[in-house]
Amino acid sequence: MAAINFHARTPWAIALTVLFLIWTVKFLHPPAVSHLQPASPVPAVAKEAPKVNPSIPKPPLPSEASNIHGGGAHVAAPNSEKEAAVEGSAKAKEVAAASTKAATPQPTTAKGPSAPPTDRPLILYAYSETPNARTNLIFFLAHGLHQNADFVFVMNGESSATALIPHKSNIRIVQRENDCYDLGAYAEVLTTDDFYKAYQRYILMNASIRGPFLPAWASGCWSDMYLGKITDKVKLVGMTGNCEPMFHVQSMIWATDRTGIELLLHPPADPKLPADKQEVGINSCFHTWETAVHAEIYATQVILSAGYEASVMMSAFHAKKTFVQDCDNGGNGDALWNGKYYGTNVHPYETVFMKSNRDIDPILMTRLTEWTDGGGYSSYEHC
Repeated sequence: MAAINFHARTPWAIALTVLFLIWTVKFLHPPAVSHLQPASPVPAVAKEAPKVNPSIPKPPLPSEASNIHGGGAHVAAPNSEKEAAVEGSAKAKEVAAASTKAATPQPTTAKGPSAPPTDRPLILYAYSETPNARTNLIFFLAHGLHQNADFVFVMNGESSATALIPHKSNIRIVQRENDCYDLGAYAEVLTTDDFYKAYQRYILMNASIRGPFLPAWASGCWSDMYLGKITDKVKLVGMTGNCEPMFHVQSMIWATDRTGIELLLHPPADPKLPADKQEVGINSCFHTWETAVHAEIYATQVILSAGYEASVMMSAFHAKKTFVQDCDNGGNGDALWNGKYYGTNVHPYETVFMKSNRDIDPILMTRLTEWTDGGGYSSYEHC
C-alpha cells in the first residue's frame, strides 16, 4: 500500500476551507441595518425640533353663516362617513338627554320673572313714499328724534328713504308691503310677538304731518306734551278732532297708554251686534280707504264706550266742556282744511305738528320749516 503524502495536499485543504467560510458568511447571514444612521451617508445639517400634532389650516367660514358672532372656533364638517356616523350618534344622544331634561318638571324658583314693561315710550312712524312724506320724514329726523324713546319706522312699500334713517340703538326699521293703511300697519307691528307688551306708553304717527314745531321759549319735549295728557280717565290724545260724521280724534298722530292700546287692538264685544258687525278697532288689514276711515272714526268710540275720555291738542277743543256733544250735533267739521278752523287755520304752536298735504297756509308752513331748520332745534336737547 502506497503511503499518502499529507504535506503535499495541505495548502489545497486550507484554501478550500477559507473559501467555504467566506461563502458561508456572505450568503447565509443578512446584512445588518443600523437604526441610528441612514443607509447612505448624507451631509450633516442643523437639527430641527420635532413637530408634534402639526395644526391643519381651518376652512374659512361660509358667507351665509351670519349668525356667527365671533369668539368661537369654526368646526369643519366630518370628512368621512365613519366620522359622520360617530358625530350623528353623539348629537342624537344630546338631543335625547335634552328632551328628557325638558320633560322633567323643574322647580318653579328656577325660572326668573319676566321683565316688566319699560316706561320708555314707543313711537311708531308710518311712512309711504311721496315727495311730501319724504320732506316730512327728513324734518322729523332732524328735529323729532331723541334718546328717551324707542322709535320704529314702519316703511310701507319699498323706498330709498330707509337710507336716511340713522343707525342708533333706539331706532328700528320695519319694512313691509304697502297694504292695510297706517292703522293696520301699526296693529301688525304691535301685535307681532306681542311687541306692544314690552311698553306702557305709545305714540302712533304718520308722515302726513310735519313737526315738531315749537316756539323758541318752549323747553319741553314734544312727545311728553302728548303723553302728558294721558291720565286715568283720558286714554286717547291726538292733534285735532273731526266732527264728521261724529267726533273722533284724527289719526295722523295718537298718544295712548297700555289700557288704550289694548282697547284699540282688542275692543270688547258689543252684545247687541252680531259677530260680523263687531268693531275690530285698528287690529285688521284695511284694504280700502273707506274701511280705514271707518276704523279711524270708531277707534274713538271704542275708547268712549269703555268709559274713558279722548282729548286733542287744538285750542278750540278746550274752549268749552260741551265740545264733543256740540261736535256730534253738527259742529265745525274737519278743521284740517285751509280756512276751516272756525274761519282760520290750526296753528302748529297749538298742536306741535301741522298737516302738510292739504295746502293749509303754505306760506306759514314754509316759514316755520325754514326757521326751525335755521335755528337748529333738536329734541335731543329738550327730551
